[in-house]
Amino acid sequence: MINAKHFFLLALFCLLVNSPISAQFINLNINIEPELSVTVEQNLNFGTLVSNSGFYTIPLGAVNAGVYSIRAYHTQNIYITLNSPDFLINESANSTDRIPISLNAAYNNSGINNQKLAIPLEGNSGYFPVHNPSSSSLKSDIWQALYLYVYGTIEVGNISNGTYSGEVVLYLEYD
Repeated sequence: MINAKHFFLLALFCLLVNSPISAQFINLNINIEPELSVTVEQNLNFGTLVSNSGFYTIPLGAVNAGVYSIRAYHTQNIYITLNSPDFLINESANSTDRIPISLNAAYNNSGINNQKLAIPLEGNSGYFPVHNPSSSSLKSDIWQALYLYVYGTIEVGNISNGTYSGEVVLYLEYD
């Protein structure tokens, strides 16, 4: 049994079905650049070392120091932390040999890759602007490069031959 309410809804439905209905669709495609990118310009390289060769140091400014460029919006501030192991571990399962390692980091926010302008990070962490406005680099570019340099010392004692490795993690946060 159809009452007045049902009849009204049925009539309204039929009216809407028979009426031309139009819709608009928008296909929106946006390409957003990341606010921060890191590029390895040069890996830190201690090279091949001989057992009992003692201390080997790569100072800040050395050719084989690690160099990383961080590209970001020029008004951003960045927090950097470098975490490195205390020892490099022999990858052989039969060896317990270790090589002590000490790594340090320095940054340069002048926009120019020049290790002479680098400022060491105390405790391997720091918070600073991506771009130093008092530097002489090009100020009209919205995107600026900050350079991070990694350097340090290892001590090669009486160890067995093999490949020694460790994981170095670079944390970057920005605002």
